[in-house]
Amino acid sequence: MARSRLAALPLFVLLSLAALDGCSDDPTTNGADADAGTSDAASKEDGGGGGDTEGDSGDGKNERDAGKDSGDQDSGTCTGPIVTTPGETCVGFGAKAQTCDPACGQPYGYVCFDGAPPGFAGCRKASDSVLGQTYCCPTNACVAQPDQDAMCNGTAGKPRRFQCPPNGTGGNVAPPANCTEVGSGGSEVEKFYCCP
Repeated sequence: MARSRLAALPLFVLLSLAALDGCSDDPTTNGADADAGTSDAASKEDGGGGGDTEGDSGDGKNERDAGKDSGDQDSGTCTGPIVTTPGETCVGFGAKAQTCDPACGQPYGYVCFDGAPPGFAGCRKASDSVLGQTYCCPTNACVAQPDQDAMCNGTAGKPRRFQCPPNGTGGNVAPPANCTEVGSGGSEVEKFYCCP
């Protein structure tokens, strides 16, 4: 499975960038659809309502839409469960307001397969597609790619692969200490490092 994802990584990066341009702040296309695909167990565990409309006020908005939910979510585009299961082949793309509303306190976006960015806390699942799941997180940091560690086999003493997202000022987030850049590409999201 990891080999097929590795082979698809350049295509994944290009398609992810294209998908980001088409993302919507409309909660009916961004967060609400993601909730519908989330299991009831995950929704209950994360405080989400899954499609529950018990808080209907009669005007077509439930309590979550009206901003009255006291859980991990805010109103509008801030819907979606907080996910702690670590994902694979995560790629951070920095702050993109059309994908991760800064008002939610989780302005930094990551696209992953099968879970949230490993080692991160407070990441909200914003959407789900065949290209992976989009997560909005409170921190903009380099993300481990444990399923891609084999890309660092030729780098002595640095067996762990990381991807470092754009920093919003024309560069990228600084990698962890003592890392070596290996296998980076030409786009702003293709900054890869091998680390101790």
